[in-house]
Amino acid sequence: MKKNYFKSLLAIFSVVAIMTACKNNNNEPDPFRPPTKAQYDNLINKALKNITQTKTFKAEDGIVFKSKNGAVLTINGNSLVDDKGNTVEGEVELTFIEIYDRGNMVVTNKPVMGLDKDARKPRPLITGGQYSIEIRQGNKELPGVSHNITVPGSLTGGVNPEMKLWDGIIDDETGNLVYEEVEVGEAAGMKTTNENYEIFNNRFGWTNIDIFWNYEGPKTQIKVVVPTGYNGDNSGVFIAYEGQNNLLAQLDVYDKTEKFFTEHYGFIPVGEKIHLIFVSESNGSVTYAIKSLTIVADQTITVAQSELQVGSLDEVVDLIVSIPNPPSFKAQKIAVYKFH
Repeated sequence: MKKNYFKSLLAIFSVVAIMTACKNNNNEPDPFRPPTKAQYDNLINKALKNITQTKTFKAEDGIVFKSKNGAVLTINGNSLVDDKGNTVEGEVELTFIEIYDRGNMVVTNKPVMGLDKDARKPRPLITGGQYSIEIRQGNKELPGVSHNITVPGSLTGGVNPEMKLWDGIIDDETGNLVYEEVEVGEAAGMKTTNENYEIFNNRFGWTNIDIFWNYEGPKTQIKVVVPTGYNGDNSGVFIAYEGQNNLLAQLDVYDKTEKFFTEHYGFIPVGEKIHLIFVSESNGSVTYAIKSLTIVADQTITVAQSELQVGSLDEVVDLIVSIPNPPSFKAQKIAVYKFH
């Protein structure tokens, strides 16, 4: 009898084990399991790759390249050099990226933040467009040379004659992009016409057309708490301001002890309506949450696990692009890139 009891017990455990194994095998991956830094970086790189335009040309001939959105880049023939200063000959490849909308700024981790000259801390910028130029011969990246680029002002709602030229700096540790104002001179500068920004520069890499956003009212520093497991390595927190289509700020400071996102010195405007955007990665797609709220002083905002959603790059870009704009905004329809 005792022997039969143990046989029955063993049979029950076996059935339970088999059922559990089957259940686990049928489970889909947890869509809200925090990714590794590498997985989040891969998502950003995928987003960048899919808005990258390339063109092969002969260095001796130079190039006049017109982008999908109508920006025109001109590089003269026989002007490209290698890292030793020798004139380059033969085929080279241009890589060009342009970003004008907040949706693509978020998924590529390319917000518009500029270094304050005095505090040397990032502040929000209003952009007339940002772009990246890279030229390679084989596996060698060529240094920057003098070039011209025309960017239509209609891509960002019209030309603002107060705009300035900014060079991009990417932090080696975090991968975040921040801009530093260019000292105008013989090497670089910009003028405006009624329709375009006319730029000359001798530097490749990221460049931005911007001015600082100057909010006259009271400002504050906020904290954003995100679900457990997400942090400054595997996620990002951005702020879109209602009525400021050409501005996307980033909370680029993550407090590892208290576990919250913030920024450096309190640039968030009290009383303004904002759209807080949280993004991360989930099995190759985007984990995200968008919260609309009005800022109060010293606010702590919590993004709950229950608020997380998963969408494709296309879906998230479209959601962010559709954040409300004022009725007076009349930007030209630009190419909002679709990802495949």
